[in-house]
Amino acid sequence: MKAFLNKVFLETNSLASFKVNNFFAFLTLVSILSLVLETVESLSPYGKIFLIVEWVSVILFSFEYLGRLIVSNPKLKYSLSFFGIIDLVAILPTFFGLGNFTFLKSARALRIIRMLRMLRLAKLGRGGLTQDENSSVLSLNILIYFSTLIFALLITGTAMYLVEPDLSAFSSIPSGMWWSLKVFMAGVPVVVPETELGEVFFVLTRFIGLLLLGLLVGVVGNVFRAMLGGGK
Repeated sequence: MKAFLNKVFLETNSLASFKVNNFFAFLTLVSILSLVLETVESLSPYGKIFLIVEWVSVILFSFEYLGRLIVSNPKLKYSLSFFGIIDLVAILPTFFGLGNFTFLKSARALRIIRMLRMLRLAKLGRGGLTQDENSSVLSLNILIYFSTLIFALLITGTAMYLVEPDLSAFSSIPSGMWWSLKVFMAGVPVVVPETELGEVFFVLTRFIGLLLLGLLVGVVGNVFRAMLGGGK
């Protein structure tokens, strides 16, 4: 059993590790999508489905956490690491009966950082110079950008949903994400936050928008270099 866990969680180039990591990446997206849709009032009749998705994902995340803990030596190396803490925060609120606290469950979105790390490692592993490999790296660059964009929208949209509960523009996480997207694109929100904390997150959202613009310029530059000169 431990040999299999070593292959899955330590031998990152193995087929088993690739399949398991892809499965948990997909599960992370499903779990986050369920959390986001759960805040939409018109979807409240589907509350039981959202609850089932939450518990299934949390149980599977728990098995992943235990598996990583088993292969870690020493045990504290993983449990106190950045990703170890993220994995733990993703499951504890549900087990402690804090499922109604959206701000605790929303921390599950931080698992996207692990996905970004996987994509980054995949990009670094493409060391060839052929045209097909260059095209694959460009595809990874684009995927990393959109994954980062979605992560930023999730974090800022959820934050505005939590700190501005009295504004209809932030009645759900999707509406908060839509507001964040407008700020990213134009820099000026249609709806201005009313609370001081909301204003702080507005400034933070504008700053993140500038960072995303810089990242987009880099991705577009790589695409044009590949088209004109075949470079990465």
